[in-house]
Amino acid sequence: MAISQMKKISLIFSKETLDALLLVLQQSQVVQVRDITQMTDWQEAFETAQVNLPQIHWQESDKELTGEEVLSHLAKRQQSLETTIGKLQHFIPKEGTLQSLRKADFSMSFAKLEAFGRDNSADVLINRVNDKIKQNRNLERRIAEHQAEITRLMNWRSLEVTPKELSHFDFVHAVVGTIPKTDDDALYHNLKANSALEVQDVFSSELEYGVIVFQSGKAMSSLDDYSFKSFDYDKNILPAQAISQMQDEVATWTAEKLEVEGELKVSQRELQELKVQTDYVLGLYARQEAKKKLASTKHLVALEGWAEAEQIDRLKSDIQAQFGDGVFIQELDVVEDDWENVPIKLKNHPLIEPFELVTEMYALPKYYEKDPTPILMPFYFTFFGMMVADLGYGLFLFLATFLALKLFNLPKGTRRFLKFFNILAVAVSLWGIVYGSFFGYTMPIVLLSTTTDVMTILLLSVAFGFVTVVVGLLLGGLQKLRLKDYAESYNSGFAWCLILIGILLIVLGAMFPHLLVLTTIGAVLAIANAIGIVIVSIIQAKSLVGLGSGLYNLYNISGYVGDLVSFTRLMALGLSGASIGSAFNLIVEIFPPVARFTIGIVIFILLHAINIFLSLLSGYVHGARLMFVEFFGKFYEGGGKPFRPLKSSEKYVKVTIKSQSEEN
Repeated sequence: MAISQMKKISLIFSKETLDALLLVLQQSQVVQVRDITQMTDWQEAFETAQVNLPQIHWQESDKELTGEEVLSHLAKRQQSLETTIGKLQHFIPKEGTLQSLRKADFSMSFAKLEAFGRDNSADVLINRVNDKIKQNRNLERRIAEHQAEITRLMNWRSLEVTPKELSHFDFVHAVVGTIPKTDDDALYHNLKANSALEVQDVFSSELEYGVIVFQSGKAMSSLDDYSFKSFDYDKNILPAQAISQMQDEVATWTAEKLEVEGELKVSQRELQELKVQTDYVLGLYARQEAKKKLASTKHLVALEGWAEAEQIDRLKSDIQAQFGDGVFIQELDVVEDDWENVPIKLKNHPLIEPFELVTEMYALPKYYEKDPTPILMPFYFTFFGMMVADLGYGLFLFLATFLALKLFNLPKGTRRFLKFFNILAVAVSLWGIVYGSFFGYTMPIVLLSTTTDVMTILLLSVAFGFVTVVVGLLLGGLQKLRLKDYAESYNSGFAWCLILIGILLIVLGAMFPHLLVLTTIGAVLAIANAIGIVIVSIIQAKSLVGLGSGLYNLYNISGYVGDLVSFTRLMALGLSGASIGSAFNLIVEIFPPVARFTIGIVIFILLHAINIFLSLLSGYVHGARLMFVEFFGKFYEGGGKPFRPLKSSEKYVKVTIKSQSEEN
């Protein structure tokens, strides 16, 4: 039951060393900075202006920013970097899925990350990348515009005179344009039939006719009756020549665009620099924001925080290496008044650690509680295995998760999730052996048959539930005892443990006549503790009012019966998964031999893949439900806050942790 032991630390140092000290704390990654403004001990000092918040300031080019301006500036800088990263990633060829999964994380030391961030201007890098991207987009736009114009002029490539030249005729008026095609082409034929006009065809497409219309005199009569649309073209060269020129320009721009894209495609270094800059800005933002949680006088700054007890010596060593005796450090043990505020960090054996995700899904423990993960683990392990219970499924799950863990470089959260199912795969395999199930087929050796031993499996499920409930009540009693709430530890914990054990002994005595003495022992246990609950309730209330609360407490027996009934799902889900797998096998066996070993194999894999997914999902959800309601509900409160030390963001760059002395 490992909750990492925490200590309170207080640091007092000169204002001049504030930024440097925050840098050391961020590098060490072991201190969670407390908000002094919210601490009772500091309220009077702030109200009387004995202390105030240290000033946040940042020098940007020739301008000095202060206060919220700094945080706003850094937030905008990060957003600009993220936007540029997104744009650049669009051009860089994506790695294959397997290659990206196997790729090692980009890592560097904290000192190198900070040095790179300080020595390289993010604005210069952003502008350089954005200029290339802008150049590429401008070329794309010009190419698209020219291609659209080429498409429009393509029908007019046989035109031998420009509209401008026609407008200079002295005795003949001429216009160039189109007439839409219709089913009967009445508009076109009527235009051709007009004796006052001379019509010369230029092209004929699926949608329209291109024509030159001539008429003697200076004025052209209206052609609106023919739905005539003038050709919009004001160049001095023929369309064919314009097309040729634009095609040459498109070819030049395309080559230029390919060159720019080629440069962007090999910009992995620039992309990496942008990512490093982003992590640097995020780290800088975290340090500047931390200043809002400190207290300052004219010359000194005070910092309060939490740190793991085992990390205190390393923290002192790092601060000593950088500042000598220039920083006053005080460490204090956690007292009862601090329990609600102490951040929580769980520490468990590697086999138990993956099950922390179940605990975290419910809630982290408070500091005064015990970490329930080590006790949760065997229960969840057993229940999950019992609900999936197939040797084939277990071996498949174990192999898949094992290979993924060995072959791929995965994020920490994903690795823990895969380790979780890798361990559960063992439970699935073990229960598959018990049920004699292998991908829905019955194995030669069956310890418990899902068809003939249903009642035995049902009783086993209820027995597991009984143990779970009793252990939960026992833990609840021990926790109340540790908090010196003796009456409640008995009423809601130990008494009910003994009552349920007494009822169990009564049932066993009835089932086995030669153990009739168990009935007597069980009855004494149950009745004595039921009376004990009432008596303790009266004593606790110091009046007969406690009689009512005691009797109401005894009514909880119906709730415990409901808890035991809930555990029948262990049998139900195990039997349903086995039955569905067996049914899928029967479907495949219906096929003729040839189809059975061709399409049948595909169907077999597909159907069992569905059953594996549904079985794992059911086991995961229902296992968590049993833990949260039937187990945690008996003793576990939760509500702890996670330990969040001042550290690098590691969004893109994994920071290798070294002590200050090693860095120096």
